[in-house]
Amino acid sequence: MADQQSYSDKEASDVINEFLDAINGIQTTIGRVQESFDAARAGWQGEAAIAGQRASESWQEETGRINQKIEAVKEKVFEGNTTYKQVDPTNVEALTNLI
Repeated sequence: MADQQSYSDKEASDVINEFLDAINGIQTTIGRVQESFDAARAGWQGEAAIAGQRASESWQEETGRINQKIEAVKEKVFEGNTTYKQVDPTNVEALTNLI
């Protein structure tokens, strides 16, 4: 059998906080990429400006998809944490002893 891992409420909370910090870092980086690109293309003209606008729109669409996926993962993490908090420790111990 695989090694079993058990967490205290605080440890589980710490893991979620680390996860949220990582997510915030990803979203900050995504925003900075957009800001940097927009700043770089500010002086572009003609074909370059048109291509830059298309690239920016494409990036924004992709950012939207990424953020939707991030939100879906966050929901699952929070659902899992809620379920974890509702588990009766006595039942967990009994089940663990059966395995």
